[in-house]
Amino acid sequence: MPQTLLQPAPESDCSASPRITIRQVRCNTLIHDLAYRDSTGYTANLYKGCTHGCVYCYAPSLTHDERRWGTYVDVKINAPQVLEKELSGLRRGQVFLSSASDPYQPVEAKYKVTRRCLEVLRMRGFPVSILTRSPLVLRDLDILTKLAWVRVGMSITTVPVRRFEPGVPPLQRRIDTLRKLARSGISTWVSLAPVIPGIIMVDLDELFEELSDAGVSSVSFNILRFAGYEESRLMFEAACGASAKDALVGQADVATKLSRLIREHGMEPKEDMMVWKPEPVPNSLEAFM
Repeated sequence: MPQTLLQPAPESDCSASPRITIRQVRCNTLIHDLAYRDSTGYTANLYKGCTHGCVYCYAPSLTHDERRWGTYVDVKINAPQVLEKELSGLRRGQVFLSSASDPYQPVEAKYKVTRRCLEVLRMRGFPVSILTRSPLVLRDLDILTKLAWVRVGMSITTVPVRRFEPGVPPLQRRIDTLRKLARSGISTWVSLAPVIPGIIMVDLDELFEELSDAGVSSVSFNILRFAGYEESRLMFEAACGASAKDALVGQADVATKLSRLIREHGMEPKEDMMVWKPEPVPNSLEAFM
C-alpha cells in the first residue's frame, strides 16, 4: 500500500489555482543538442514555462525567470517555421519533445504549436520521442501514426496528486492515454520521476499492474534530486513543508523495489526500443554486390 513517511503541508497550501499569464513570443532558434547522460540527438522546447506547476520541477532552475513557476507560459508561435529552417541543415537524428516544458500542456489545445511541429518533423523524416503528462497527445494520433519512428512517454510520479502537481491530469487519465496509444500501434514508455522515497502516495505494485495492462513497453525511474537545481529545491521545500533531505529517506529500499518491479514486468529500458538508430550505410563494395 502507499506509504507517506513525511507529513507535507496541507492541501490548500500547495494547490491554490494561480492566475495564468500567456504570452505569444517569437524565437530565433529552437533545436539544441540533447545533453542528458548518454543521450544523443536533439531537443526542442516549443513553450517556455508550464502551467502544470509541479512543485518539484527542475525547469525553473534552467529558465531563471522572475515569474512564479506554474503561473506563466510563453508560446513560441513561430516555432514550426524556425524548426523547418533548422532541420534543413541537420543530420537526421532523434528529436525529443521536450526537455524543459510539456509539449501538450493546456495552451497547446488552442495554439497547436506541437501539432504543427510534428507535421514538419514528419515531412522531414526525423524520428520523434515525446514526453508528456497530458491526454491531449491523443489528438495528434493521425500524425503520430504516420511518423516512421515515434515513441511516446508519460511522466508519472509517486505523488500524482494536486498537492504536488496542481495542473496535471489525474493519474488514471494518463494510464488510459497510454492504453489508447498502445492500441493505436504507438510504442509507449513511462518516466517514473521524480520518485520521492519519503512520500509515496500510490501503490507501486498496483501501478505496475496497470501499466502492464495498458501495454507500456518500458519504465525508467529517477529519484528526486536537486543537485545543481537550487531554485527548484527551494520551491519544493517552500510549497510542501518538507526538506529535500528528509524526502529522500528510504531511497535505497524504494530503488530496489522499483528495479524488481520493472524486471518482473519485463519493462527494462531497451536501447533498441527507446533510441533511434540510423540505418547502416553500406560500404562501396557492398553497394555493388
